[in-house]
Amino acid sequence: MLRTLTAAGAVLAFAATAFSPGTAAAADDPPPDRVLIQVTTITGHGCPAGTVAVAVSPDNTAFTTVFGGLLAQVGAGSKPADSLKQCRIGLSVTPPRGYTYAVDRADYSGGVHLEKGASGTVLVSNYVEGTSYVPKKLAFFGPADEDWRLSDVPDPVAYAPCRPAAFTFSIALQVDAGTSDTPATTSFLALDSPDGNARIVHRLSLKRCPAT
Repeated sequence: MLRTLTAAGAVLAFAATAFSPGTAAAADDPPPDRVLIQVTTITGHGCPAGTVAVAVSPDNTAFTTVFGGLLAQVGAGSKPADSLKQCRIGLSVTPPRGYTYAVDRADYSGGVHLEKGASGTVLVSNYVEGTSYVPKKLAFFGPADEDWRLSDVPDPVAYAPCRPAAFTFSIALQVDAGTSDTPATTSFLALDSPDGNARIVHRLSLKRCPAT
């Protein structure tokens, strides 16, 4: 069954977000002040401005980004531009004074339905300014009808320089009709959660900057 994604409700639904710190590494001497994160840029045709919300967990070990969801599809009822959906979000990250940060894990999830002969890909990247990164890819081949999860865990973990450093992450969903029966069937790939919105969790690690 084709999923229905509700962009307009993303920010309102975010009020109920529950954080799960998981296995994120904590600083040896946890700072009392909060990490501050603000959205600075939104590009792509999958996450319109006004649907994106970000909040940091109370213990500074994670932040969650919620927006209206991404849905790439081909086949009946689809337009050519629907086969590729992308979203790129830039954040201003301000750790507590005297600390720097790293993103040591990013979790994505959604659903996929591919008819026989169709294929799909998920491509994600997570970039802390001043460090290097390697995009991560997940591929699907029809027939398929399942939920999916993708975790991006950098190795080694790269900490931002001890100065104001932005964080940018992106995700692209693409579906290729291949030999599927496009007049009669629909194949899709979605980034979403049970409430219909995209919900991406990034795990944070903090450490003290060297004394100057």
